[in-house]
Amino acid sequence: MDTYRAARLPARLRGFALPDTSKSPEGYVEAGDYLVLEEKARYPTPDTDYARLVAPQLSGLDTWVCTRWRTQRYAMLVSQERAPAMVRLSFANEPLAIPEERLIALLWAFVDYRYDVSRAYYPWALPGVRVPLAPPRLNNCCTFVEALLVKAFSEAHGAAFPWDARRHRQMMIASTQDYFSPVTAAVESGMALRAPSADVPPHPWTLIQGWRSQWGSGHTFLVVDFHAETDKVLVLESNLDYGLDGVGYRGLGNLRDVGLQSPADWWTRSEVWTWRRICSTYPFRKQAWLKVNGQPIPS
Repeated sequence: MDTYRAARLPARLRGFALPDTSKSPEGYVEAGDYLVLEEKARYPTPDTDYARLVAPQLSGLDTWVCTRWRTQRYAMLVSQERAPAMVRLSFANEPLAIPEERLIALLWAFVDYRYDVSRAYYPWALPGVRVPLAPPRLNNCCTFVEALLVKAFSEAHGAAFPWDARRHRQMMIASTQDYFSPVTAAVESGMALRAPSADVPPHPWTLIQGWRSQWGSGHTFLVVDFHAETDKVLVLESNLDYGLDGVGYRGLGNLRDVGLQSPADWWTRSEVWTWRRICSTYPFRKQAWLKVNGQPIPS
């Protein structure tokens, strides 16, 4: 997307599952600025306009609001260069949520890893599936993401977080029936929510499956954070490009060079990618918002 569509709500509005105010409401969208996913003008009659907004505070993550009834306008819709800042979700009441400190602490195991697209070894065993264990310390994008996430969630929740060979095959994209199966596995296993759109800026700790073409040059990676003011994304991945030879932060360096935590003020670095660049590089993509609790970054 070249620009973002945003809706400014001067007062809170009811949200609906469908663009129809005769249906049961989903809840309220508070006053503020929201990213617009879809618009329906003069629908279902010339008297009303609707917009589908990203609303993380609601259970469905998105909702329809009526933006106009006859001459009365309830929201102003504009195009702008910057995405509206989203409310960071709290997963405090989610039974399968984990703190981000658990993920950061596990990154030590990947410090000495190098990238190898065809040979991959795990730093630890995973529940319900047999995987090759290091050494050698080699991995690729899919195995890094699976190893990190499954270790963190399974250790935190035990039998409440089942993992098996079918989920492993999904992470490896072993079937042509689903080219976004890592996202499917994350959602179906309960460790993530499916994002309301492929275009919406990622929530902190998002799993993305992207393809440069249909279906070639695929890549599985994590977005640790998104900085709305600059449109920058902090990408954590295993790669052999963008300043990496193994696991690290895109454009910033390998974990063995920069440490487990991202560099301070990473969004000020010219080497860090924007969300627009991610979208244009991987035009075919889906994302899952992982149930990870953490602290918001400064604006």
